[in-house]
Amino acid sequence: MISLWLVLAVLAQTGSPSSPAPMKENRAPVAAQPAPANQPSSPEVDRLFAIAATQGGNAEIDMAELAVKRGSANEIKGYASKMIAEHKGLMEEMMPVLQRLASNPPAERLAPPDELAKRHLEAVKPVDFDQVYIMEQIGGHLAMLTAFQTEADNGTDAQLKELVRKWMPTIEAHLQLAVDTAKHVGGASPFKQ
Repeated sequence: MISLWLVLAVLAQTGSPSSPAPMKENRAPVAAQPAPANQPSSPEVDRLFAIAATQGGNAEIDMAELAVKRGSANEIKGYASKMIAEHKGLMEEMMPVLQRLASNPPAERLAPPDELAKRHLEAVKPVDFDQVYIMEQIGGHLAMLTAFQTEADNGTDAQLKELVRKWMPTIEAHLQLAVDTAKHVGGASPFKQ
């Protein structure tokens, strides 16, 4: 899963959400404040995205392998098998880009929040596993889709943007499949139908 820190880092690429300029008494707009000097540059955000997407993909594969072993519903096992195959494909394509953008990639296979989520999933009672896993998938794929969309719209590395655009439909399909699967394992959809 892509961590929240990735979503925040990628959103920093476009600045804070737009809001109307503050108004003076005479209703004339006040000049916009310059962006803080400590925001990462666009190439740095591309590098951070590549690292986080790779770590998130690794987490996705690890949690799906756990779901294949611990899941009880056939729908969960089928969903998890699909996640393993497709995220491994994404990782194969992402690694050369990561190696180019991050000359010194992190040694950690998973980001700390993903490692914590994996440990939590390992500790879930068998009776609750399917629901916890699929709800994690919905949240994780929503975050991943947001990060990928932001990178596609605002990234500066052409090869990374092309890769992100190529894989976005797959991530959208994963999210939809997770929502559909949640209905089959007794989880309520987080979306209004």
